[in-house]
Amino acid sequence: MTNIMKKTMTALSVVFVAFHLYTAAFGTMPGISQKSIHLGLLLVIFFLGAMIDSKSKLEKAFMGLMLLFSAGGIIYITVLDESLQARSGIIYPSDIVFGLLLIIAIFEACRRKMGNPLVIITLVFVAYAFLGRYIPGFLNHPGMPLKKFVNLIYLTTSGIWGSPLYASASYVVLFVLLGAIMSVSGIGDYFTTLATSAFGSFRGGPAKVAVVASGLFGSISGSPTANVVGTGTFTIPLMKKNGFEPEYAAAVEATASTGGAIMPPIMGSTAFIMAEMLGVSYATVAAAAVIPAVLYFLSVLFAVDIYSAKNGLKGVPRDQLPKMKDLIKEIYLLAPLAFLIVVMCMGLTVIRAGLYTVIFTLIIVEVNPKTRLSKEQWLNIPVATVKSAISVGVACAMAGIISGVIMGSGLGFRISSILVSVAGHSMLLLLVLTMVVSLIMGMGVPTTAAYLVLAALVAPTMTKLGIPDLAAHMFIFYFGCVSSITPPVAMAAYAGAGLAECDPNKAGYKAFRLAICAFIMPYMFVYNPVLLMQGGLVETLLCIITALMGAYMLACGFEGYAFQWKLKFIERPILIAAALMLIVPGALTDLIGLAVLVGEFLSGKMFNRVENTLAA
Repeated sequence: MTNIMKKTMTALSVVFVAFHLYTAAFGTMPGISQKSIHLGLLLVIFFLGAMIDSKSKLEKAFMGLMLLFSAGGIIYITVLDESLQARSGIIYPSDIVFGLLLIIAIFEACRRKMGNPLVIITLVFVAYAFLGRYIPGFLNHPGMPLKKFVNLIYLTTSGIWGSPLYASASYVVLFVLLGAIMSVSGIGDYFTTLATSAFGSFRGGPAKVAVVASGLFGSISGSPTANVVGTGTFTIPLMKKNGFEPEYAAAVEATASTGGAIMPPIMGSTAFIMAEMLGVSYATVAAAAVIPAVLYFLSVLFAVDIYSAKNGLKGVPRDQLPKMKDLIKEIYLLAPLAFLIVVMCMGLTVIRAGLYTVIFTLIIVEVNPKTRLSKEQWLNIPVATVKSAISVGVACAMAGIISGVIMGSGLGFRISSILVSVAGHSMLLLLVLTMVVSLIMGMGVPTTAAYLVLAALVAPTMTKLGIPDLAAHMFIFYFGCVSSITPPVAMAAYAGAGLAECDPNKAGYKAFRLAICAFIMPYMFVYNPVLLMQGGLVETLLCIITALMGAYMLACGFEGYAFQWKLKFIERPILIAAALMLIVPGALTDLIGLAVLVGEFLSGKMFNRVENTLAA
């Protein structure tokens, strides 16, 4: 029986991938059908797998029941799709029954796949939908009868079948498939090997390898925790062997893996959903993310380099590293990413770009005997695709339920009003409040889900105070991402600590310090959209140069080490303050920051401080 179920899962996974390739090539299905089939296949495959993994007959029976709930709710709405427009709002008892069955199945899938946090958050919103009349104050609303709730969540595109699930069903899945192809074929391993060869011999080389390799692979995987486990298995032991403290090794891996989600061109799939929410092209979102992403990773590299210099950590001997000349022969394995950027710049739709990149990648994979896929690997690709797509699809469905409640109850307007009232029309205070909410929401919740909820709740308020739409959504997205390395619930750092066999809390705080630039950058691009490619060429270049100087000084200040000498206690806060002035765009602040930087350098040379420095 178990073998039959496993074969059924594999067959359905193949059908899932074939369905999305077909609709990408010949056009997505109209109405709800594309989204319902997408979600239905994911839920059925997931609950089949849950039945296989069940440890008792009772649990197996319950998972089978959830599978039937999923299938029933999906089949009903898919068959009903074309007649929904002609109903004029009439709701039948069967609508309520099948709607509730599907909603229950989605909640259970979320609980088993992603844990309790998102389930609890969504349940709070559902309770608010029904009990709003009993809540005093500004949150009071007439309440939703069951019929209205099911109609909004199940029968319209304001709930489960909203824009988040549309993005997942139409083009996010193509990039999940692309990531699966790269992972199964070994192209992802090539990224790590190339980074090892290029950076391994430099000071603190293994940590720099972790930053580059995890950044590249993290952009594809979209999950900081999964990326830590994937690349950290190689990089963390290498860092420890090279003399890095276990907590620091875990922190470097976690910080780099988290940054992958903000690194174009793929940005862990959330960028595609952001483009859909904003009604702009994906190329616009990707271009806006370039400068902040580069500054993020360079700031981490600066911190690693300074830490290595301070502690006398050298690189790996060149003769122990992969030969670059051998890797150059396979440089075409980077072609898929280059191809994706080119077709995006040519103006192709995201769906077409994703489809063509998948086809191109499969051709590239088959050219090299090392990456050529066996029969088992061909079957592993759809299985790996579904495994990753389940998290995105279920999160989008849950976010749709929350969005439906927000829209149907008027909560969005109420939240906007209270935030504006509390902030007192102060943009800075609103940004701080939004940051805190984003970090709390992102703790234990996937970045995609956290972003979707906050985009519906908080982004409208930000735009009311004059913050551009793109900057508002990027602000929320950034803090949703870095919540993975924000204590006390730093999930990516905890995963790294498990591999490094060290204290997870210490790893979390070190990761927080390494990524300090990521906590400053969103404020900078809100106040000056030049960092989002919203300015002239000269202005943008000057902004990048001064921001890089600021990122370097920030790392020096936090490490207590600069220009080959140890900083005195009073110098550290001065350097940090000057770093912030350089990161903040503006002629006066830049001049003050540069003056401090030059002054620190000249004072060190004048007093010959290098000779008094110990590598400690």
